Amino acid sequence: MTAYADLAPVRGRLAELVSAATDGQLTVAELLASEESLTALGVSSLALLRLADSLEEEFELLIDLGDPALHAEGLTALAARLHEHAG
Repeated sequence: MTAYADLAPVRGRLAELVSAATDGQLTVAELLASEESLTALGVSSLALLRLADSLEEEFELLIDLGDPALHAEGLTALAARLHEHAG
């Protein structure tokens, strides 16, 4: 498993993308402090679509909108998936 410290840059960037996708309703600090799922944090389906689009563009990967890492898991789980893809 990837060490948490290895995920810090990816988690930080991901928090920025989630915050942007929610039009700032969730701050980067709030996202980084939470391990709640994105939906539990109140991220709407429209914001998840925006996030998926941003992730596809920035990380050059195809996002499965049904993937639990996108909505049902926390920021760290999603960052781990992105880190694995980049590795």
